[in-house]
Amino acid sequence: MHRSVCLMIPLWRWQGTRTGHAALVLAMLYATVSLVCSARPEDALIRVGDAPLDDSGQPVQAHGGGIVQVDDTFYWCGESYKQPMLGDFISAGINLYSSTDLQSWHFEGLIFNSSQITDIPAHAPYRVERPKILYNAAQGRYVLLFHADTASFDYNVVGVAVSASNITGPYTFVRTFHPDGLNSLDMGVFQESDGRAFLVRSINNSFVGISQLSDSYTDTTGLVSVAPRGEGPAIFKPSDGNYYMMASHLTFWRPNPAMLFHAAADSLATAKWSQLARPAMGPGANTTYNSQSSSVFTLRLASGAALHIYMGDRWNFYGPGSVANSSYVWLPLLPREDGLGYTLLELDEWRPRDYEAQASLPVALNSNATLSSGLSAVERAWVGSLLQPSPSSSSSSSSIGASSSAPSPPASPNIETIIAN
Repeated sequence: MHRSVCLMIPLWRWQGTRTGHAALVLAMLYATVSLVCSARPEDALIRVGDAPLDDSGQPVQAHGGGIVQVDDTFYWCGESYKQPMLGDFISAGINLYSSTDLQSWHFEGLIFNSSQITDIPAHAPYRVERPKILYNAAQGRYVLLFHADTASFDYNVVGVAVSASNITGPYTFVRTFHPDGLNSLDMGVFQESDGRAFLVRSINNSFVGISQLSDSYTDTTGLVSVAPRGEGPAIFKPSDGNYYMMASHLTFWRPNPAMLFHAAADSLATAKWSQLARPAMGPGANTTYNSQSSSVFTLRLASGAALHIYMGDRWNFYGPGSVANSSYVWLPLLPREDGLGYTLLELDEWRPRDYEAQASLPVALNSNATLSSGLSAVERAWVGSLLQPSPSSSSSSSSIGASSSAPSPPASPNIETIIAN
């Protein structure tokens, strides 16, 4: 993704100019400035595999993250620079960037530092990965959730920090916890239009588990849905009664063919997942164009059409050991021509406006799928069997040395007291 520049022409350079030619040039320049400064997000030129520069000329470092829209501004949070450390790649914290056009980005700052974590019973450095921000409208605050861990993946928890009123922070650390008493690795979140929020994560690298978050978004209230083994979970909802989830296989930093799941349900709390055809198409399908899913962002175009944008990380494009040079893969996630789910196209660059018509196509599953009703007795037994201790397997960055046991989570804290202190 390239950045766009908003030109500022100092008026004093034109004072005293009275010729018609100069006036015409000035008018043309201001027309150009107006067009550049009012760029629409659907006009953004998105370069696939690019590492965009922010408005200070520095590469955007926002890995494994997601986008939150506040009014007309898009905020992109993600892991800071993935620096080589202790035989792997570890970020110092979580960065936040802002944009009004999805092309030119401003660095808002490091909104959370891993040194703020105080309750992991092990020595730093700590991992802070897969960060996502939710706005809790009922309580008027922003909640930052992320996978927190030791450098060798010995703790497997979710970290929580809150900002009292502003998405840019400051964020106050709340705690880390094992959701529902279970290990949590790669994670994402999903929020319904009524404010209910859900945590989606890989449990023991055995299956994907979904739990509803508490009213404060700082705890979970129980496992409500499960999906097959995967990581990098990213849920989106194109229409009422239908949910889709992107996920990757577990192959360490190496890319693999992404998976797509569908659930027909009245709520994510009752979702039962069915796997659909592989979403990636073309020569790069076997590696999902050398990327791993981080989230799916829904962009509402000026026409009202909703375009779902796949956000992925290209961890290893330049060969082994190159995670420090990782970049981003953003692609339109479009309804398949046969109507059975969604597909990704292999593109070098694209603009959201070019896929407005395709984004509006119907998906057959939206009309003929049977609504599900949550975990069945068989699924509950299956989950129970998978939670038995088992050797950890080689997978992605969040699977090395994953522990098979976890203490019960502490009681949900008093957030008001934490913020006040």
